[in-house]
Amino acid sequence: MTRAKRKHPVLVLAAAAALSGILTACGEEGAPPPPIDTLAAVAADSTAGVPIGRDDAPVTIWEFVDYQCPHCAQFSSFTGRLIRQNYVDNGGPVRWVMYDFVIGSFPHSIPAALAARCAGEQGQYWPMHDVVLARQNRWTVGDRPAPVLRDFAEELGLDMGAYDACMGDRRHLTAIAATRKYGDQLGVNSTPTIFLNGRRLAPAETSYEAIEALIQAAVDSLAAEAEPTGEDAE
Repeated sequence: MTRAKRKHPVLVLAAAAALSGILTACGEEGAPPPPIDTLAAVAADSTAGVPIGRDDAPVTIWEFVDYQCPHCAQFSSFTGRLIRQNYVDNGGPVRWVMYDFVIGSFPHSIPAALAARCAGEQGQYWPMHDVVLARQNRWTVGDRPAPVLRDFAEELGLDMGAYDACMGDRRHLTAIAATRKYGDQLGVNSTPTIFLNGRRLAPAETSYEAIEALIQAAVDSLAAEAEPTGEDAE
């Protein structure tokens, strides 16, 4: 039986370990409608998320994110990155799909979501996702997040003409609205919300250690199902 568990990175420091505890979330008291004027006309779309990992991975994780939610930044900085590093990258057993879920109580969430998706047009969605959340305190202050987000894009080496055009026409707003609608269908009302193989995880199941155990259990279960029975082996 092949086990999915991989060696943990050395960078698991005590301070980082504290971030892997029980998940807290933004919008737990109920998520107000987001200020997306196209939302009413857009249908929910499960395919509008941004995936990473192999198509045939036995475990699929969905994350619903609001880029201005501080708890999303906390989750991304430790648990999200380590799961991707240990179980998604290099053909690992997990496929991760990121869904925008603009809560509505943060003023700059939509520009940040657009920036990540515009970077994605140049193959840089996940690097932009990481830097936007890691430097959340830089673009969430004041009333002009766009120049700071543009600086991030420039640092990533993007074609800035293409990035500016993408941000200018807000071409990914429909996808952002569609994933918000999809989250609504699933009963999502806070961020980050995590699903593993279609099941919504409780807060106590969202530490790195808990998600790792669920991944391992799913992989082991599938491996056991694939093993030949006594009659099949004859």
